[in-house]
Amino acid sequence: MASTRYHHGSLRAALLEAGLRIAAAKGPAALQLRDLAKAEGVSASAVYRHFPDLAHLSAEISRLARERLAQAMLDAAADVPEHPDVGLLANRRFAAIGRAYVTFAVSHPHLFDTAFQAPGAPPSRPDDPDAWTVLNGSLDALVEAGELSTLMRVEAPMVAWSAVHGLAGILVRRMPVEPTEQASAVESVMAAVRRSLSLRGDL
Repeated sequence: MASTRYHHGSLRAALLEAGLRIAAAKGPAALQLRDLAKAEGVSASAVYRHFPDLAHLSAEISRLARERLAQAMLDAAADVPEHPDVGLLANRRFAAIGRAYVTFAVSHPHLFDTAFQAPGAPPSRPDDPDAWTVLNGSLDALVEAGELSTLMRVEAPMVAWSAVHGLAGILVRRMPVEPTEQASAVESVMAAVRRSLSLRGDL
């Protein structure tokens, strides 16, 4: 069946796209090799030629979800208007990727869960784009602009990531005891991150 519809590896790409759609709609637990085979109109054996087991398929879907997140961060940084004050520009782009991270999580909660599910197998290649690299590029820009000290640069990635990722998880799980407005929560956390890194607050 696969040979009549798919050629030269296109089945693998189709299966990944189908898996990503399922994960986005229902979460990573909904991924099943046989269901994907049925959805694409191919035999289970055709699927197993591309993915030896569910763990390897899930690892690829997780990678794709993380890449979607990283691309959202890149797009948010690119959308920040140019400014003659390079320090202000670097700060605004740093804030933009943090907001984009949380927005992605809240807008696509199942994909967010998929992106960070416990890996049962390694992905076939590194993430590209990679959210951690996007964050570090933003921090490097702050250092180059004289906004972030080289001493604080060492701690900055984990400080920023843990704060924003933690907020994203809280909002996705709707964990606050009291009602929390997303935008104000994001701005509060980003302001706290900036203070902890001794960054300017006049954004």
